[in-house]
Amino acid sequence: MKVEDFIDKAIEEYGVEWKFGKHNGKDGYFIRCEKFGTIIHATRKSIEDNPWGVLNGQITQGKNVYQITRIVGYYSRIENWNKSKLGELKDRQKGQYKL
Repeated sequence: MKVEDFIDKAIEEYGVEWKFGKHNGKDGYFIRCEKFGTIIHATRKSIEDNPWGVLNGQITQGKNVYQITRIVGYYSRIENWNKSKLGELKDRQKGQYKL
């Protein structure tokens, strides 16, 4: 992937901030993602040698997950719930579930 394409896509997806700099003696790009609280340093070679999926995983560091819950037999994302419904979710008793 071209460095310019990577930076454009990262800005578009997550609104990252970036700057060029050295880390451990290697030139590269510091990418800071406020949404996930992550900072990475990627060299030009690592960007050019990897697809977006791998680079995206480095930016998010496994923190890019949707919170979902299962109620009455169906799944629902909770990110769009109102304050009352989120309060009810927090008040529910946590059971000890085993598979």
